[in-house]
Amino acid sequence: MSEQVFPLDGFNTLESDVRSITQQTRPKEQKKPQEEQRSEKTSVIKRAWQHFTVILAVEIVVKIKAIARIEGFSIRDVVEKFLRDGIARYEQKHGVVTNRKKSIDDIL
Repeated sequence: MSEQVFPLDGFNTLESDVRSITQQTRPKEQKKPQEEQRSEKTSVIKRAWQHFTVILAVEIVVKIKAIARIEGFSIRDVVEKFLRDGIARYEQKHGVVTNRKKSIDDIL
C-alpha cells in the first residue's frame, strides 16, 4: 500500500482558528435556579423535613414533573411551593393555621 499525501493548504489558518477559539475566555457558568434556591435556604434557615405521601391524579403528577424539569427545580421544591401558596390563600380567608391541640384542662 502506498501512503497518501494530503496537501496542507489551509492547515495554518485552520490551526490558528482552533487556537483562537480555544484560547477565548469562557463565560462563567450561570447558577441554575435550583442551586440558588438551595444555597439561600441553607444559609438562612435550617429546615426540618418529614416524609409525606400523597396520591394524586396522573395528570397533576405529569404536570408537576414537567414544571420541575423545565424550570430546573426538584419535584419536592415545586410541590412545596404550590402547597405554601395554597396555605397562604387559605390563611387569608380563614386566619392563621396553628396546631390547635387542646389542653387536658379544656377537655376534663
